[in-house]
Amino acid sequence: MALIPPPPFPTHQEPQTVQSEAMKFENIDNLDKAACKEAMFDYAAESCCYESNAVKEMTITNINGLTAYHYTLETFTETRKTESKRVPHRGGRIDGPENGPSLSPWDVLCKADKTFHNEEKKMKIPHTEYVRPCNRCMGLGNIQCLGCRGSGMEDCSCRKWSNNRETDRLLGSNARDNCPSCHLRISKCGKCSGKGRASCTECEGSGNLKTYTELTVKFTNHMSDYVYQKSDLPGHLMREVTGKVVFEQDLDQVFPITSYPIPEINNNSIRIVNEHKKGFPTERIVRQRQRLHAVPVTVVHFTLRDTRSRYWIYGTERKVYAPNFPHQCCCSCDIL
Repeated sequence: MALIPPPPFPTHQEPQTVQSEAMKFENIDNLDKAACKEAMFDYAAESCCYESNAVKEMTITNINGLTAYHYTLETFTETRKTESKRVPHRGGRIDGPENGPSLSPWDVLCKADKTFHNEEKKMKIPHTEYVRPCNRCMGLGNIQCLGCRGSGMEDCSCRKWSNNRETDRLLGSNARDNCPSCHLRISKCGKCSGKGRASCTECEGSGNLKTYTELTVKFTNHMSDYVYQKSDLPGHLMREVTGKVVFEQDLDQVFPITSYPIPEINNNSIRIVNEHKKGFPTERIVRQRQRLHAVPVTVVHFTLRDTRSRYWIYGTERKVYAPNFPHQCCCSCDIL
């Protein structure tokens, strides 16, 4: 299978910058004490390991609302490979060079059913078909039977005869010529019905093969991301929840965010866009999409039984991360 390098990407587009005015962030979640306690109630109810009574007893002393950011870049690409294919030909129309010149693999129209989703498609390249006699059977459609080597006969496969021949061999006696059951030493070949020849498996008895060029188009969605936050919440949790989309760009080729008020987001957007620009040399970029999500994070400080601790509420789903919350003994599930 031959990999076909993609054509060069158009260079007429001029780089642009993303204006920060288009990405002004509004407060997306301002939780009060009642909402924080309700989120903890729901979290404790989902797990048998946490004490539900402890939620009632705890006292919330402070709430600190933060905002984390999850930046993602998706690059939707395609690769094209060609391979010569052969199938039995039993007649019918042939789309050969007489119908027109063969198309270049990248000139064949093929679109993804859904952008930013992995997919693979196979198709014939137009005007590449031709028919030739099968090399294996020399166009006859049949070959010498491998079971009887063309004689049409084979040794009797009767189990009794086989057992007797093995017994004679072990006893040192002369092997019996005839089967005690069918009284024959040889019988008609079961693979070719005594004809000595069998249908060619390459052309399936047709005697001809149709050869054509098959094109395989593989669509791949590459994604890279960056999480910005100032809390102690593990960053991987940001990838499991949703936030508010404060900026989205969907183009043939996106341009890095360069003027957002948070420099770390700008720097990592530039880094990731440049990595994708050079990261897929054998693939053609079809489309790119970048998004910046603002994810609400609330740090809840509480006291419980003379102990001070905290837990986190994050995402619009209001998930809870509470590694230090009191729990009861439970061997049937893991403690986060």
